[in-house]
Amino acid sequence: MDNKAIANTFLELGQLMELHGESPFKTKAYQNAYLSLKKLGTPLNELSDSELKTIPGIGSAIQEKIKELLDKGSFSAIEKYREMTPPGVREILQVKGLGPKKVQAIWKELQIESIGELLYACQENRLTLLDGFGAKTQAAVEQNLQFFLDSQGWFRYKDIYLKANELLSKLQKSFPGELFTFTGALIRQEQVLSDIELLCSVDEIVLTAHPETGLVISAEGKPEYEGIPVIIYYSDGIRWGNLSLQLSSSDDILSRLGLDLTADSSDELAIFSAAGLPFIHPAKRNSVLLEYRDIMLNESLIENKDIKGVLHAHSNYSDGLNTLEEMAASCIQSGYEYLGITDHSKSAFYAHGLEIERVLQQWREIDQLNERWNGSFKIFKGIESDILYDGRLDYEDDILEGFDFVIASIHSILNMDEAKATQRLITAIENPYTRILGHPTGRLLLSRKGYPIDHIKIIDAAAANDVVIEINANPHRLDLDWTWIPYATKKGLKLSINPDAHSIGGISDIEWGVAAAQKGGLEPNQCLCCLSLLEIENYFKAKRH
Repeated sequence: MDNKAIANTFLELGQLMELHGESPFKTKAYQNAYLSLKKLGTPLNELSDSELKTIPGIGSAIQEKIKELLDKGSFSAIEKYREMTPPGVREILQVKGLGPKKVQAIWKELQIESIGELLYACQENRLTLLDGFGAKTQAAVEQNLQFFLDSQGWFRYKDIYLKANELLSKLQKSFPGELFTFTGALIRQEQVLSDIELLCSVDEIVLTAHPETGLVISAEGKPEYEGIPVIIYYSDGIRWGNLSLQLSSSDDILSRLGLDLTADSSDELAIFSAAGLPFIHPAKRNSVLLEYRDIMLNESLIENKDIKGVLHAHSNYSDGLNTLEEMAASCIQSGYEYLGITDHSKSAFYAHGLEIERVLQQWREIDQLNERWNGSFKIFKGIESDILYDGRLDYEDDILEGFDFVIASIHSILNMDEAKATQRLITAIENPYTRILGHPTGRLLLSRKGYPIDHIKIIDAAAANDVVIEINANPHRLDLDWTWIPYATKKGLKLSINPDAHSIGGISDIEWGVAAAQKGGLEPNQCLCCLSLLEIENYFKAKRH
């Protein structure tokens, strides 16, 4: 089991115990373990007992459960509570906005034990019979249930990508000399996918008959790999380029670009050349960029190596797992030139947001560390300031002006209509201390839809106020959505690919932000974190005067 699966097991245990009325002290311990483990960068199976003890919230009892999970994939306590809880009730617990106490009332008082029953109860107006469930709450539950159902069978890009590469490695090892390549939505780097698509020079029957590939036939009679459907296309190589190009492009790309697939070709590049076009990266073969033809045909595309620094990261001053020094050391080891530390601001009490005294303490530590590095690396004094309900930031101006830069983000009161959400963001954008707008819709892919905003008004306001918009690279967010990148760059707006890292392991999430940025045709000169240390120092200084 990986760290994510182990963390989720402790979250599930805490929720199930709360559902069954166990002591809040016990349930809180497992929830705290989840919060610590989900941020951990180093795989748990690589940590010694003494290293495990240093993780906040991981006592001896939880350490033993971690060992059981690593050895056996489960432990007795979680199995006990799973057996006590109907499977449908456990599924209801996964729906956003329904905590254990609400689920307990739904289960015990309305005798509802499945998602379908609960959705029907909402449509029959029965949730309003429960204490604490008014008409608005019922409507929100119904919306979240529908979103949950619509998300089933879909996977985030990162999860599919990592599993697909595992599969590819096994296929290449099992069939040396044969051709295998990703295609379809995977090669186009779509943010959510339903399957892995492969173009192969080996027939599907041969592949699935080979046990070492890990491919199996599902109950529906289709190939899958570790629970993920796999679609296999076969080519003998003569028309490899034709089929590869056809499968990796959205439907209207080929005809509107005038690409001819009638002649046999083993190479995509030859097909583009024959049409007098430069090679178009698979990520850019989408209908959105057809409306921005110059962006689609531009070969200057951002890559991981172009990123020079990290501009959204949290330390253990707020809700991060690692110290300032550890976060900086990880950035240095990864070849970055700077780190913009942006812990949560004082309104984010749930994330140990920084009161003014703690801000000043952090500034002193940053000064000491920067003095040690003597210009070879630098930590910038940033903050992720909460945008309050009226659009104000949650520090006074005399504190805000002391930061090198401010990321303004919404974290609370997410239930807004488009007009309210848009105005709230625009007010924050117009604050003279805002430098970057963080994760503008607040979405969580396949988990939370995000509040509706008028993207055009937000982008126009950011351009008018010289505010950068973040592409949050956390694979659960990827927000700003890539479909708005072309419009933003046409308006002359800079974007910034930020990992929103809460541990040293989270820094590498930049990779997923780059993949999203490539779909929108982002170039290095349009990205803030592609500036060198000297360039971004000058950028921040200019903005402060």
